[in-house]
Amino acid sequence: VDDPRDLATVNPPEGIMVRSEFVDLMAEIQILEGAAKIRVFRNDDVKKRLGEAYFKIFEKHSVSSEEFDKSHTWWWEHPVAMKGVLLEITEKISQIESEKKE
Repeated sequence: VDDPRDLATVNPPEGIMVRSEFVDLMAEIQILEGAAKIRVFRNDDVKKRLGEAYFKIFEKHSVSSEEFDKSHTWWWEHPVAMKGVLLEITEKISQIESEKKE
């Protein structure tokens, strides 16, 4: 039997975010972290603001921080599938950015 970590397509177990949900949430987090790096949150308490922003993203996707952490770990333990996930996240970010420009 093939090691599931070597498969491009994997089905996460219960309690782990499915690929499309994980991609959507990770794209939003990447945008948030990018904004924080370029100091969009200028003089405010950055950690507090980031924490609130993470919470809003998790809430929007109906995910607890624990479920996100478990999902994040699980997906990274499947590197072949995660490679495709990362490409999808990049595409999603581009899509979100182009929608904001319109």
